[in-house]
Amino acid sequence: MVLYAVSDATGELAISIASAALRQFKQEGVAILRRARIRNADKLSRVIREAKENKGLIIFTLVSQELRQQLIRLATEERVPAVDVLGPVLDNLARYFQISPSDQPGLKYEITGDYFRRNEAIEFAVKHDDGMAWETIDKAEIILLGISRTSKTPLSIYLAYRGFKTANIPIIRDVPIPPTLRTVNPKKLVGLTIDPEKLVDLRGSRLTRLGLSRNDHYANLDYIRQELEYASKIFQELGRIPIIDVTTKAIEEAATEILAVLGK
Repeated sequence: MVLYAVSDATGELAISIASAALRQFKQEGVAILRRARIRNADKLSRVIREAKENKGLIIFTLVSQELRQQLIRLATEERVPAVDVLGPVLDNLARYFQISPSDQPGLKYEITGDYFRRNEAIEFAVKHDDGMAWETIDKAEIILLGISRTSKTPLSIYLAYRGFKTANIPIIRDVPIPPTLRTVNPKKLVGLTIDPEKLVDLRGSRLTRLGLSRNDHYANLDYIRQELEYASKIFQELGRIPIIDVTTKAIEEAATEILAVLGK
């Protein structure tokens, strides 16, 4: 099974929407293929032929009304299912504002102040991943704390993409947290927690991928419960910081909740 994320820009939006939708289905082995910078009829035709050959479905975010209409027409002729994600929004906004959209792809990625802020934040998050670079931790806008496999790193990168300098600190059972962390403004801190049985599955899968035994204490339910209890104790000591349960949340959803509790 193949989904084609088709765009006249980078394709990031189409991929994000396809990925978010897929999470609602227990469907294994679905590939999402990016087809970016599709800006003329020839490229559209090639994508549609490819999708037809592979019995795929197209999810597209084309800002050009002409290209959208061409894709819909060609896909209909070839009987290829296609979903227009951006078109209805653009059409409704045009009616609401009573003006036509620019039809210029890639405007989101023009170099602006936001662009530089996002890049700086991403660089910061990478440098401050998993408890690194303590000497500049005070410059973080958000600091995530949690035991292993509570989505600290993906959340840090996503929040950085949103423009927030984010660091993440691992909580390790019976290992005291660095004294520096107690001097940080507690309003920057967020604790991450997860259902212990869910974490058993996540860690067990990780051990399997590494060729290790799932019987390791790392994936033991009792051990994980002790880790979570220790992390909860740390969260209390740091000033009853807000705690986000990531058990059933997508990264985007958890990140939105983090920004809400921090008032950002």
